Amino acid sequence: MLIVVVVWFAMISSPAIAFVLARNGQIQIGDQDGRYWRLFLVQELESEGLGLERARPVPVPDDVPETVRCNRTSVGYLMWVGEGQSVDYCLCVDDATGSALPEIAGAVCNEP
Repeated sequence: MLIVVVVWFAMISSPAIAFVLARNGQIQIGDQDGRYWRLFLVQELESEGLGLERARPVPVPDDVPETVRCNRTSVGYLMWVGEGQSVDYCLCVDDATGSALPEIAGAVCNEP
């Protein structure tokens, strides 16, 4: 019964989702600095479709400053014109300076 309700809700809400996407170009659930999901339109000259970006925080090592935060981000595409390549990357940022820290991101995100 729960599956039927979820499918029904998805069908009923799809026009509203399409309207918001057409008007704003994206729908984001969550905070940009933490865990979030973002559904966005891709409207380029040779490619059109939808993209889904998902970010989640990853723990940082104990020896880095407390102002550093790291996110692992995955981006996937559903294209009806052209092709989209899925990407998975990690980014660590020092909130005090605003600079990216690739050496910490490599150490944090390459751990098993």
